[in-house]
Amino acid sequence: MVPEALGRCLRIASRGLCVLAVDGLSHEAALSTLVHARIHPLRSTFPSTSTSAWLTAVTGEDPSVHGALGMVHRAPGADRVTHLVSGDTYGFDTRTRPGSTPPAHALLNAGRTIFDDALACDRPALVVGAELERLTGEWVSALLHGARVVPSQAAASRPSTDPVAVVERTVREVGAVLARAVEAPPLLWAYVNVDDHIHQAGYDARLRMALQLLDTAASRWADAGWSVVAHADHGQTEVTPRADLIDAWARLDHPAFCRMPAGGAGRVRWLYPLPGREQAVEHAARAALGEHALVLTQDELHEKGLLSATPVVRDRIGEVVALAASPAFPVPDPKAAWEHGALSDAEMLVPFAAWNPPLDSILPLDLI
Repeated sequence: MVPEALGRCLRIASRGLCVLAVDGLSHEAALSTLVHARIHPLRSTFPSTSTSAWLTAVTGEDPSVHGALGMVHRAPGADRVTHLVSGDTYGFDTRTRPGSTPPAHALLNAGRTIFDDALACDRPALVVGAELERLTGEWVSALLHGARVVPSQAAASRPSTDPVAVVERTVREVGAVLARAVEAPPLLWAYVNVDDHIHQAGYDARLRMALQLLDTAASRWADAGWSVVAHADHGQTEVTPRADLIDAWARLDHPAFCRMPAGGAGRVRWLYPLPGREQAVEHAARAALGEHALVLTQDELHEKGLLSATPVVRDRIGEVVALAASPAFPVPDPKAAWEHGALSDAEMLVPFAAWNPPLDSILPLDLI
């Protein structure tokens, strides 16, 4: 597990450990750009999306335990869904801003983080990431529990999504923290958001240039004695959602069939059928999506080893789940050119890269 590997890294780090948390970086893209690092492949969580995978990466808990299941799901017993990052809640006719109607039950069951563990060993636990500073709500609080966020000037306005600008800002801010580190060897966790760019442009020349800049900086920090590692939450795959499938999904995601709007993330989506309509909605989804989706029940997810049918899962996701089986799958944002959430290697295989600590000292690794 990643938390165990990072714990071993921190214990052997003479100056401290810098973790580059690169959102959206596939294993294939890392191999061709992080040329100064040793790289080991990991498999992401299911769903292969940020809310699920990052929380697993800092707690070691499976999504079926911590409860961050995709980007949108309901709180137990709720009659609406919540966006885990924005905190907005949605019914078919309403949208509520975060905090105005708090759910009766917690969205998440997250536990102890790598930052809590560092503090228990008298190591400062620091986080750099302007995008995370701008978030509120349960998910980011669970993700960063025990850490001290280092303020970024970029957090005052909407940070750039240009990957070169993102990496240049991250390198400046990480460099400044490392230059000031005079306490016990710290754990510094830096969030590198290249995911927004990849959604629109894929792993293009601009993205590759940004990763090469990150590789150069990581090598420089490693040469100065810092232990530097990087890993990702998921990769992405190209999508071409079809209009007829988008319309078919919208007809099912409707109060005539469902008790609340659909949840999920990208290439994994689920429906919340009205009581007694579960089987009818399941059959309708299979007929409408055809070869472009694998439609499963909660029990079938469990049987396939994708999500254990824990009370956490049953209380949060819908009874009818669709997994993308082709690029034509009706993703929530039809303007996205690249997406993730499902089971392809492009989405699931991610890198664990190390510049200073030898990989054989921190492996074996399992799922993130």
